[in-house]
Amino acid sequence: MSNLPVISKVLQQDNPELLTTKGLSALLHDCICLKYAQNHRFTYPSLLDTSIYLELAQIGNVTSTEAEVIRRIGVSRIWAKNGAETMQEAADFLFLFRKICDNIHELQQDLGISGIINRHVAYRDRLFFYPATDDQLLLLESDRTTLQNAVPGIIEYFLQLVEMPPTYNLFLVDQDERKISTNPAAVQEAAVRAVRAEIYCESHEWIQTGANYWESKHASKVDPDEMHLCLHLDWEEDDFIFFDAHHPDQERWPWGIAAE
Repeated sequence: MSNLPVISKVLQQDNPELLTTKGLSALLHDCICLKYAQNHRFTYPSLLDTSIYLELAQIGNVTSTEAEVIRRIGVSRIWAKNGAETMQEAADFLFLFRKICDNIHELQQDLGISGIINRHVAYRDRLFFYPATDDQLLLLESDRTTLQNAVPGIIEYFLQLVEMPPTYNLFLVDQDERKISTNPAAVQEAAVRAVRAEIYCESHEWIQTGANYWESKHASKVDPDEMHLCLHLDWEEDDFIFFDAHHPDQERWPWGIAAE
């Protein structure tokens, strides 16, 4: 990656924390949003200079075929306001982004930059933080160990939330998305197989807009309507176990009451 110092010097003027987990993640996110620049606040505004963006695709070894595609993109109408006008232009742009991803991921691995972040949550007035994957980056081997070691603590936190008064109704979600009543012991048993875990919650305000039609908007509630636990059973993201916990107040789902 011989030309990295030149690029990094420019990008570090935008963000001195370029060579960190957050810095590389933000760089890839900016690259994704480049075609929608008018609606995105850039961490690295230097990317708006097409030459800088193209430089990222040329870090390290570049084949003659890749060089030709990059040259073609550089003079393409893809950078115009109206974007790609042909399938070839769209394919070229996708190729460019994938090449940049590969280069940044290689850089991440070479420098040993972690692909996990600390996620801070506060559900039911209980603060907690746990390691989670960054969507833009790769996982190092050490990251996998960190994520797996965090599973017991995440399970403990989730079950504490479930068992606090008012106690939530706990369900196992099967492959057909049916919710089957279960208990904390089943969660703990399933967690033994997990390589990582994550928690998220959601709440809604429901508005009746017709005789049998309801619309919702997201709401913020101390006690969420639903709490979700996702157990990842492998690193390939092929196998999962989901548990849901629902608030006991059925009026949280007025459309269900109305249907009875």
